Amino acid sequence: MPAHSSVAWVEPEAPPQPRGGSTVGLSDWERWLEFCARIDGFPRHLSIHSGGMLVTAAPLIDIAPLERATMPDRVVVQFDKRDVEALKLIKLDLLGLGMLAAIDETLQLIQHDCAVCVDLDRLPENVPEVFAMLQAADTVGVFQVESRAQMQTLPKSRPVSLDDLVVEVAIIRPGPIQGNAVHPFLRRKQGLEPVTYLHPTLEPILADSMGVILYQEQVMRIAIEVGGFSPAESDGFRRAMGTWRSSREMEKLHRQFFEGCMRQPGMTGEVAEELFRQVAAFASFGFAKSHAAAFARTAYESAFLKLFYPAQFLTGLINAQPMGFYPVEVLVNDAKRHGVAVLPVDINASSYRTTTEWAGRPGWALAGPAGDDGSHDGDPGEPLPEGSGIAAHPRPVRSPACIIPGASARDRWIPDTATGWGVRLGLRLVKGIGEQHEALLDRELARGPYRSLADVVERTGLPEEVIERLIRTGALDSLGRPRRELLWQLREVAGASRGRVDGRALRGMARAGGRKSAAAGRPMDLRLPATDAPALPELTESERIGDAYAVIGLDARRQVVTLFRPALDRLGAVTNASLAGRRSGPVRLGGLVVTRQHPMTAKGTVFLALEDETGMVNVTLWPDTWARLRGVVRRHALLLVDGRLQREGDVVNVVADTVRALPEVAAPAGGPDQPAGVRQLGHAGMRRLG
Repeated sequence: MPAHSSVAWVEPEAPPQPRGGSTVGLSDWERWLEFCARIDGFPRHLSIHSGGMLVTAAPLIDIAPLERATMPDRVVVQFDKRDVEALKLIKLDLLGLGMLAAIDETLQLIQHDCAVCVDLDRLPENVPEVFAMLQAADTVGVFQVESRAQMQTLPKSRPVSLDDLVVEVAIIRPGPIQGNAVHPFLRRKQGLEPVTYLHPTLEPILADSMGVILYQEQVMRIAIEVGGFSPAESDGFRRAMGTWRSSREMEKLHRQFFEGCMRQPGMTGEVAEELFRQVAAFASFGFAKSHAAAFARTAYESAFLKLFYPAQFLTGLINAQPMGFYPVEVLVNDAKRHGVAVLPVDINASSYRTTTEWAGRPGWALAGPAGDDGSHDGDPGEPLPEGSGIAAHPRPVRSPACIIPGASARDRWIPDTATGWGVRLGLRLVKGIGEQHEALLDRELARGPYRSLADVVERTGLPEEVIERLIRTGALDSLGRPRRELLWQLREVAGASRGRVDGRALRGMARAGGRKSAAAGRPMDLRLPATDAPALPELTESERIGDAYAVIGLDARRQVVTLFRPALDRLGAVTNASLAGRRSGPVRLGGLVVTRQHPMTAKGTVFLALEDETGMVNVTLWPDTWARLRGVVRRHALLLVDGRLQREGDVVNVVADTVRALPEVAAPAGGPDQPAGVRQLGHAGMRRLG
């Protein structure tokens, strides 16, 4: 070892060596130690690779031992994946992406609705409006770059090409974060610090990533060109730093890497140790550049579709759930902020899946270039179809974080009719309606409209509690009767349709010619009118929104915070969209928590995504603040936050000082009661509805 090195090697402890043979005659303690030595290094448990597949020329049963899996009709190979590689068998990892399903449906809807065939393979890689949207972090629903961390990074990295987007996809990963690569890269990308290298030998390897390690290929090149590993050894080096780390193997690699680095001219022990630390931290959770490039292309394509065909893209996203970072409610509200009409669930208009539906072009789209500045956002536009379920086209939010393509961009990339399509929410979103109901509900919708509550009960055959949810969420409003009247009559109508009167089964029905009469088999044929409901109060807006959130997790007509906006104005709270134009300093805002993150790498800091009707903002709770306010944040979905606005370029955050339950604070200011269906539960901050 070179004399100038200050590293003191610690020899790894020798592994226990099993004696082998019989344990007869050993004491209980010696027998236990012997068994521990024999199983040392065994896998902790067995599991099936979610997408691993073997490809062989001969039948697999002739090559490898097989066994039946617990899942029906599945067979698995008994070899470990490493054994498969050692035997030189061909193993493929086939992993599904929900975004691919969403994009596929989006393209089909575009072709059906707009008579346009979008060929993504021929999509130019330099559409400026797409990169403007990415730089503004307007990426809710966009593949790979929709998380809050990505939204914080995009305005700093400001991608202008697909190569920049490859870096963006790769950098927000545990590997670069643990390797301390994220902040140095962003500062260098913004020109806030010079590009430096730990050692001159790293410059050819890390020049493309401004001196930081971003890709697995870079780790392997460092191992070969700096650490002195052979190409085969470099791949073993990368693998050894995977999730199955062995302390003894790591120490062996550490020594080999260190000694190889010290052969480089001008290398010091401190630099070699720091380089090994960065490589070891990165290698476990790093991305291959080819992987990042494929993901970046998909991210770019999804961004294009979100920007220019938002209605079709939203429909694809909803039907591909569960997937992505946000619940459906966030996707829907984001689309409405971009001017997309979202129509509520309606038993006479909704199929099982969410669909697109013509809603007419809004006023700003009809105004052409004159509407780009927002001056025509209030124009009525083309009339909404009868029975649409909403009163007017949604007004787009004009803010730096909400990008709506201008008239010239729309003329270049989409047909004129594309802006007239809305989204009709599907019956699938209603709790209790599943795939087993899809064929029946779509068939009955095609037969013709439902005329009455009895018609719905008899034709759908849905359980009474599910029909109650349909009533509560407004899906039966098209019947023309108040919701409370329908709820009053439901038990009687449902009982009659199932052969029951006042809770007792119909018996002893007349028989004619030895056959049960038709009336006995179909009691609804009697068509006895349901008992008239007494005078019942109308639903309040708070009750209506609460029912919508409780049943489907969202309200198509309005975001829940709009209910509290008058009280928030009186309390001095500002909208999230206005934060882009405010200076750093004290701020108060109210909103709905849509995500809560407590990452291990944040050392106790908690991050909230707080949404109001104008957008989302990051709220940071430092560890001491979280310890003080965790009870309020965990119990309540609607929060009033007092804190400090922090601005770093185009990125704004709010650091919370005080957090209170919004309904409790708003009540003295004339605010409404909390909608009962809006709750915040679960360690991830996602709502569990019921």
